[in-house]
Amino acid sequence: MLFEAVIFDLDGTLADTFPLIVAAWNAALGETLGREYSTDEVVARFGIPDAAMLRRELNDHPEPLIEAALEKYFSHYEQAHDMVQAFEGVPQMLHTLHERGVPLGIMTGKGRRPADISLRLLRWEEYFGSVVSGEDVEQQKPAPDGVLRAAHELGVSPSRCAYIGDSPVDIGAGRAAGMFTIAAAWQTFYTERLRAAQPDAWAESPARLLEILDSASPA
Repeated sequence: MLFEAVIFDLDGTLADTFPLIVAAWNAALGETLGREYSTDEVVARFGIPDAAMLRRELNDHPEPLIEAALEKYFSHYEQAHDMVQAFEGVPQMLHTLHERGVPLGIMTGKGRRPADISLRLLRWEEYFGSVVSGEDVEQQKPAPDGVLRAAHELGVSPSRCAYIGDSPVDIGAGRAAGMFTIAAAWQTFYTERLRAAQPDAWAESPARLLEILDSASPA
């Protein structure tokens, strides 16, 4: 493989976490705000870490209520984590890359606490030499800060890395960092916008991703 490291987004790329995030969001906010949010409404708020999303939604409420909502969100996220499924073929893909000795990283916009919960409960902690959350950087995707930090922690030049994600901001961040970008097209939520982002390669499945990594050349 010509790439020296592979960095992944997490939500919607490696695991189908959207249903759990929506459920935790509604568990945290439903009683306080007296409404239930749809998947589209919650996903439209993505782009900053979970805690920041909740704080923004509750910005005119007292701090004790906000703190209680945050704890309810994270508690529900962990307790109901069996809702989360790895996308078909992802565990085998990660195992294959790990067995090859390829340095692997994650750059996710979610916060550190839920990222750690997901990696622990999916039993993927051993795979990743770098895990960068949205709380670890000042500028969120599509700024390149997070993916650049992951490459630095892996000790690999960004130009020798591939970044894989399911959303346009993932592709934008990878491109801004000078990385080879690959669309995780097995997640269909952003398909049309993802095509418009013009990733360097399009992977319809994790197996196809391995083929791309074996044949494509970094810029």
